[in-house]
Amino acid sequence: MNQLLINSCTSSGFANRLKACLYRGGYTRHDISIGTGIPEQVLTEYANGTTQPLLSDIEKIARFVQVNPAWLAFRIGERKLPSEAELITPYFNDAGLGAEQLEEKYCQAGKSEHPLFNKTTWAFSIGEDDTVLDYWAWVAFRIGRALGKRSPH
Repeated sequence: MNQLLINSCTSSGFANRLKACLYRGGYTRHDISIGTGIPEQVLTEYANGTTQPLLSDIEKIARFVQVNPAWLAFRIGERKLPSEAELITPYFNDAGLGAEQLEEKYCQAGKSEHPLFNKTTWAFSIGEDDTVLDYWAWVAFRIGRALGKRSPH
């Protein structure tokens, strides 16, 4: 798969969010390099805003520092990804719904996506070849996985 360069990701915005993750998490660039396999020099260039990040690197960094990749890249969505406890408590009833039922429930409520699993995160999953499911099937799968249920897919 070709590496995807995020040209629309402003260097200074991404660099500032990356530095915030380093500072708040108490990480060094060396820590992230070891944890992600991204060379320390590349991380330095990302943090300085001199190099545009690769989509695959954004995903690796986001997973390592435990933030939403869409937030890290574009400041879209929440900074922190939902925990399993956050999913189970308010959205427990969603676990019994299929893709079509989830879509109907949230579209009737005037929403085009699930409150915890947004379309930007789904798009990142497609870009990383983590899924081929359409959006609502992916949401149903993620809910089931968070609750430890086997997926029919």
